[in-house]
Amino acid sequence: MPSFTQSVLIGVLGLILFAFGTAMATESPQPAPIALVEQPWAVSLDMTGFHVQIDGVKPDGRRYVFATNSAASMHLSVTLEAVSGQATEQGCLAHLERIARTSPEQPRQNITRYEIRQVPVLEYLLAEGNGTQIDRLHLFACVRKDTVYADIHVAKTGFTTGDESRLREVLQSLDIVPAPLAGSLDHFRAGSAPYLQGRFRHAIAHYEQAIALERAHSTLDKAVWRLLVHNLGVAYGMTGDLTRAKATLDYGLSQDPANSLFHYHLARTYAGMNDREKAMQSLHAAFRHDRQRKGGDRIPDPRQDVSFRRFMLDPTFRDLAESLMQPAI
Repeated sequence: MPSFTQSVLIGVLGLILFAFGTAMATESPQPAPIALVEQPWAVSLDMTGFHVQIDGVKPDGRRYVFATNSAASMHLSVTLEAVSGQATEQGCLAHLERIARTSPEQPRQNITRYEIRQVPVLEYLLAEGNGTQIDRLHLFACVRKDTVYADIHVAKTGFTTGDESRLREVLQSLDIVPAPLAGSLDHFRAGSAPYLQGRFRHAIAHYEQAIALERAHSTLDKAVWRLLVHNLGVAYGMTGDLTRAKATLDYGLSQDPANSLFHYHLARTYAGMNDREKAMQSLHAAFRHDRQRKGGDRIPDPRQDVSFRRFMLDPTFRDLAESLMQPAI
C-alpha cells in the first residue's frame, strides 16, 4: 500500500484502541457488558468506582477493556479472544499456568489457585519496585464459552491484609449476559482489526453494517465516520469491487463534499474502471480541496501512484498530474 495509506492505518489503530477509551473515561454503568460483536453474549462485571480508560479492539481482533479505580489503587482488564475451536476448561487452566510461569517477577508469596463460582482463579502477590515494601496483589480468572476465552485481571497496589476480599468481590460479580445490540462503532472496531491485517473481505462485512447503521441514524464522531467511509472504499477497491467502492465514496462525498481523500480515492477507483476523464476530474477536485484545508498529511503524488500508472503514459493525464504537483501560487 502507498505510505499515505499506511499512515491512515496507523491513525485508525490509535482511534480503535486509545482515543475511544480516553473519550469514555467515565464511571461505567452497572453492569458493564463486554462483548465480541459476532457473539450473542457478553461478560458482565460490577465496575462500581472504576473508570474505563481503554475500550476497543486490538489489531489481532481481541476485545480489550482497561479500567482503573484510583481511590482504591486498583485496576481491571478484560480481554476476549475468539479461537478456531471450542474453548475448554483445560484451555483456561493452561492459560493461567502460562501466566504463572511468565510472571515478570518472582511472587513474594506462593501462587494460590482456587475457584470463584466455578471459575478458575490464579492469585499471587508481587513486590513493586526494587526492594520496596509496596506490594501488588494480582488475581487472574479465565472464563470460556463457545469459541471464546475471556481473561479477567484485577490488581491492587499497596496491598494490605484483607484487601483480597475486595478483589474477589469483583470476580464474584462476573456473569454471562445477553450482548447489547451492536452499534456502528462496534462494527467499525470489529472491521478495523482485519482491515489492518489486510483481510479486506472480513473487514467489509463489518464496515457494511456500520455504514448501514450510520445511514439510518448517525452516531459516529465525524473523524471516525470519515475513516469508516475511507476504509470501506479502500477495502472494496482492494478486492476488485470497484462499483461498490465508487458507491461508498459517492456516499461519503454526498455528506462531506470537500473531503480531499474521498476525491483522491474516487480518482483511483475511476482509474481502475479505465475512465480517464472522470479520474482527472476527481484528481483535480482532490487537490483543490486539499490546498484549502489546514494541517494534516497531504494527499500523495499521483505520478508515483500505481493506480495511475497506465494513465501516466497519456500526455493529457501526465500534464494534469505535473500541474497538480506544482506549488500553489
